[in-house]
Amino acid sequence: MFEKRTKQPIEVVDITSPTMNSMLGRYFIGQTNILNFGNKYDAWGGIINPNDSGVNLYIDLFTISNFSSQNFTAEIWLNANTPIKATVSSTVTPSNQAMSPPPRPKAIMEYADFLTEPLMKGVNIFGRIVARNSTLVSDSHNGSIIIGPGGSFSILMKSPGQQSISGTIVLTWWEEKIQ
Repeated sequence: MFEKRTKQPIEVVDITSPTMNSMLGRYFIGQTNILNFGNKYDAWGGIINPNDSGVNLYIDLFTISNFSSQNFTAEIWLNANTPIKATVSSTVTPSNQAMSPPPRPKAIMEYADFLTEPLMKGVNIFGRIVARNSTLVSDSHNGSIIIGPGGSFSILMKSPGQQSISGTIVLTWWEEKIQ
C-alpha cells in the first residue's frame, strides 16, 4: 500500500544573475541627462571602471531614446577613451531600493554632447539604428560583456545630418569584486 510521508517537497528557485546581484546590492542603473547632437556634432554616454576599482563590471541592458523625428545610428564601444568634456551623471542608483544605506557603485557613468572629436582607442563592437520618436532596448547581455578596471562601455550617438536631435542613454550593470 501507500505509505504516508511527512517530508515537505524541496523548493527549487531559478534566480537570474541580474536578480541575484540586485538582491546583493551590486546591480546599478544609470541615465544620462538629455543629450543634444546633430549638425555634425555627436553625443556620448558610458560607464568607466576606474583603474583602482577592484571590481569587474558586467553589462546587462542598455536603452537609447530618440526624441526627434529622424532616425540616427548609435555605435557601441568597448574601452574607448572618455571625451574631454564629459560630465558625471547624477542619476545612478542601485536597483535594490530596500537596502539602507544604499550601496554606491565603483563605476562612474559619464556623458557628453556636442562632440566634434571621434572616440579614440577602443573597439566599436556593433551599431544600432535608433528609430525616430522611440526607445531602442538592447537584448540582455546577462553579464557577457565584462569590463575590467581601467576599461569602459560606451554608446556614441552619431549625427545623421543637419537636424538637431535629442536623446538619452540608460545603462544597467552589476559589479563583482576581483578575487
